[in-house]
Amino acid sequence: MSGSLTETFVERSRSERKAELARLTQDNNENQNNNLGLVLGFSSQFNGSQAHLDYIGGLDTRKPWTSLAKLVQPTRWKVRFEGAEPAKGDQTKTLPSLRDALLDVAPLDLRQKEGEGERERKRKGFKGILDQIDTQAIASFARDILRNRRKLVVKGRRAAAPLRLPRVRGPMFGSAHVFYSIEFFDRHEKNRDSWESKPSVGTTEARRTKWIIKVPVNGTPDTWDQLSAETLRTEALVLYMLATETSMPVPEIIDADSSPHNQIHVPYLIMEFVDGQALDEVWFGLDGEDEESVRERRTRVLRGLARAMLQLGKYEFERGGAPVFDGGGALVGVGPLRELDVQAMIDRWLGNEDCERAPVYAAIGPFAEPAELYTALLDLYPCDAEANTGVDRLLRMLVQFIREPSAGPKSYNSEGLEKGKGKGKEMGKQKMGFVLTHPGLNMRDVIVSERGDVRGILGWDGVRVAPRSLGNEALPHWLVRDFNPFVWRWRPAPEFWSTTRRSNYEEESEGVFGREDAPWVLRGLRDEYADIVQEMKREQQGRDGGLNRDGGVHVDADADAKVNVTKQSLLALSLDAAVKDPRCRTAVLRRILAKCSRMSEEFDFDRIVEVLGRGGYLDGYKLKCLERNFRELVERGYVRGAVVW
Repeated sequence: MSGSLTETFVERSRSERKAELARLTQDNNENQNNNLGLVLGFSSQFNGSQAHLDYIGGLDTRKPWTSLAKLVQPTRWKVRFEGAEPAKGDQTKTLPSLRDALLDVAPLDLRQKEGEGERERKRKGFKGILDQIDTQAIASFARDILRNRRKLVVKGRRAAAPLRLPRVRGPMFGSAHVFYSIEFFDRHEKNRDSWESKPSVGTTEARRTKWIIKVPVNGTPDTWDQLSAETLRTEALVLYMLATETSMPVPEIIDADSSPHNQIHVPYLIMEFVDGQALDEVWFGLDGEDEESVRERRTRVLRGLARAMLQLGKYEFERGGAPVFDGGGALVGVGPLRELDVQAMIDRWLGNEDCERAPVYAAIGPFAEPAELYTALLDLYPCDAEANTGVDRLLRMLVQFIREPSAGPKSYNSEGLEKGKGKGKEMGKQKMGFVLTHPGLNMRDVIVSERGDVRGILGWDGVRVAPRSLGNEALPHWLVRDFNPFVWRWRPAPEFWSTTRRSNYEEESEGVFGREDAPWVLRGLRDEYADIVQEMKREQQGRDGGLNRDGGVHVDADADAKVNVTKQSLLALSLDAAVKDPRCRTAVLRRILAKCSRMSEEFDFDRIVEVLGRGGYLDGYKLKCLERNFRELVERGYVRGAVVW
């Protein structure tokens, strides 16, 4: 083909094909999600015949970056359905990452905002007990109880003002229980919904009566066992004992049955409803509230909790475990403790992802020594891998650093394990090393008024007799969240890096998992709570006839240092969480080692686990530095020279 003819053909082809290629490009961009498109058109002429070949393609450059983001930060993936258009509401399907799936295996305090999807997930996991519950039977049964309490039946003759069936609302889901509210109203009440309002003076008891029924998720006849039955009975008797022997704000027990063979066919605990708000609803402030009001409410909450929890100090024991009551309801000793077996729940989930989320429990104890209680769940699962062995040995080593007030001075070998016993147990002032305590004080267990007055302390299922560093003087669990990064989701807000800083009480992060306090805020709150506890103990000892030489702090007779169990509970609670839950074990240990590290004394988690996992031992000097920094972290709340928040 001559040059002139070729040039003429190319020009004509460009002119004719330009509009066609533009249309192809537009159609391709509309039908695809590509942000980089490519359209190639090949035209040829041979012996007067023309041929056209078009290539249309594209590339979505966002996909590689999205995939990389999932690997770096595995949150949740959205999968698009191809083919026929799915029904509305089913456009995407959420696939959890491994971490998110593990969060769902067993209860964990994530402060996650409960949406409809979360409720449906729990409804599916609690299907067995929900199928067993009959709300009409609960309503009839509750009416009979109230009728007897009000003595409406006299000599077999019905009273003039019969009670109507109460309104039963629910279910509401806890970590291991299903709750229903039971609300009564008067027969002569004009507005049936008026029971939702606060009762006024002069109203009848029925109008202002509101109860809550608590049913264990494993309360079906085929899964209910003697250990769970004894735990429910213990909870009811402990609440009754505290209500009659102390001034602690606990709900009144209406009725309880630890057997599923009853009128409503499930074990239950019926309690008086506590008016107020859960602490997590007001802890971070109300809309438009200033920092001073938030600080005052928090101080009032901490003082109310300290005042209540210190009253448990009179229930002391020589052994740890679960409180035991005789047939007459008297507290007589300590028996085996029921603990949630998270490892067993994870193993069950690995075998079947669609299994029910019913809790699995293990019986441990009783214990003569505090260290036995700390590591009991570790002993149930011997290590079978080098990495697991290293983590296990490191965890046991740090547990040995905890100095309980009743224990004597300890000496350690190069592995950090105790060599022998001291004389402190015989000579110490504190004869009993265990005390009755709440099983785990979280925000949702505390009901408060808008001002911050503590109106109720809930969540006594699994009440235990624990070492004093885990006992009634320990910090509330939400004040030690920053030592468990697996559940603590705080991240600096964008304003944190700007020159204009917000106030401390505004420096919390908020997202799908709810609000979190900043690390420096938590450290200040821990110091404040420890000071409140010591102040109240000094006041109590002053009323009882004098102070001891350390102002109320437990003193180890043979030890050189004082032991403030409230401050020590920061690490005791963190290590206890690491023992109980293998999902957060590594995160907690990394955090503690990082907090114990200085620029000149770095404790590398991976290196230490590798050495211990191979059967080796830490260098004696490094072990001594680790214990010294551990004690400084207990006493100060931080290690001087550390660079970790």
